[in-house]
Amino acid sequence: MAKVVVMPKLGYTQDEGTIAEWHKQVGDPVAIGDPFFDVHTDKSVITVEASCAGTLLKIALEPGNTVPVLTPVAVVGEPGEDADAILASHVTAVVADAQVEADFDDDEDDEPAEKAAAPAEMGELKLTPRAKKYMKDNGIAAADVSSIQGTGFQGGITERDIKASPLARKLAEKTGVDLSAVQGTGAGEKIMKKDVERAAAAAASSGSDELQIASVVPYKGVRKIIGDKLAHSKFTAPHLYFTDAVDTTNLTAFRKQLNENSEVRIAVSDLLIMAACKALKKFPGINVTLKEDQIVTYKSINIGTAVAGDNGLVVPVVKNVQNKSLTDVAAESKDLVARAKEGRLKPEEYSNGTFSISNLGMFGIGNFTAIINAPEAAILSVSSVRKTPVVITDENGEDTIAIRPMMNIQLSVDHRLIDGLLASQFVEYMKQLLENPVQILM
Repeated sequence: MAKVVVMPKLGYTQDEGTIAEWHKQVGDPVAIGDPFFDVHTDKSVITVEASCAGTLLKIALEPGNTVPVLTPVAVVGEPGEDADAILASHVTAVVADAQVEADFDDDEDDEPAEKAAAPAEMGELKLTPRAKKYMKDNGIAAADVSSIQGTGFQGGITERDIKASPLARKLAEKTGVDLSAVQGTGAGEKIMKKDVERAAAAAASSGSDELQIASVVPYKGVRKIIGDKLAHSKFTAPHLYFTDAVDTTNLTAFRKQLNENSEVRIAVSDLLIMAACKALKKFPGINVTLKEDQIVTYKSINIGTAVAGDNGLVVPVVKNVQNKSLTDVAAESKDLVARAKEGRLKPEEYSNGTFSISNLGMFGIGNFTAIINAPEAAILSVSSVRKTPVVITDENGEDTIAIRPMMNIQLSVDHRLIDGLLASQFVEYMKQLLENPVQILM
């Protein structure tokens, strides 16, 4: 019997997904576990494996299209089965379930006559559950949207179809027009492109004192996920900061010597990871997290490095660094960072970290403060190397001024779990390791 394949929910915060690429074409055999299609989520591109076997009878969603999770994307079955009929039957069942749910959620204070009339009117339209909720919340009758051409699955009317046309939405984003303040002239008062153009022209001629907007984009997706996570960390965990300056003279020379003899290129970030691992072994009280009412100390040292990719900030994690060599870390880190920039990390590759490093040195930043990557308890920020006059003691015990390449490091800690003395000791040990880098590998 044919199976309808739906857009999977690959993360707790994922509401929709985009097909990036199909690995099978119509008519191809499909086996359980085969790479089936790639989904572009908020954080990465994930390959979805087939969960059923048969022949790919129909692809219902082409690459580049975004749909809510659980939307049908394909049909797998036996040759000769009617894929369109199977899809139609699936959609009918889903709509019926959604209608039952909507009826159940109706206010008990509604008049019986209104309750009886609503299903009959709604039953004539192919509405998504979110579209129905939007109509209910805004008092929109079924007759007002009956002439709208739906852009959802098999012509279903979505919430976005009711609010504004696709062209109107694009133009509004470009011109900064607030759609909630625009009166639509289309069917069912739908906002059309000309309505947005009229509103934009009115705003432009309203006077030079008017606040001019370059663009407006929705606060959603990966940007919202990052923002919500950072806000939760900042306002839940009391942050405490510890800063010191590191002389990188020996670190630079040591790295150069390593790369002359290593088949794998060693980056500064690799040495930072190894140094942090050694420091976390010495001070395990930093390698902790708070779970409900328990402080958990980890044997595993999983170090994440913040990377700015195409889909926003992600933190790929090198797992169990305590069991790996410098070349192992360098090779793994290089692979993770490259795929993070492309948005092709698997969820398990950017989760379960116990400590993080945020390195902005390559961007010339002299100093910055990093927010803890919850639920971890600490993060190390690393700034650029700058030639700085410093006081040094020469071999005769006399103080002199010399120009040295200096790099600021700052440790942000959750003060609920980590005291100032422990954090200070950690930072000073990191400084010792980086200024005497041969100790990192001892």
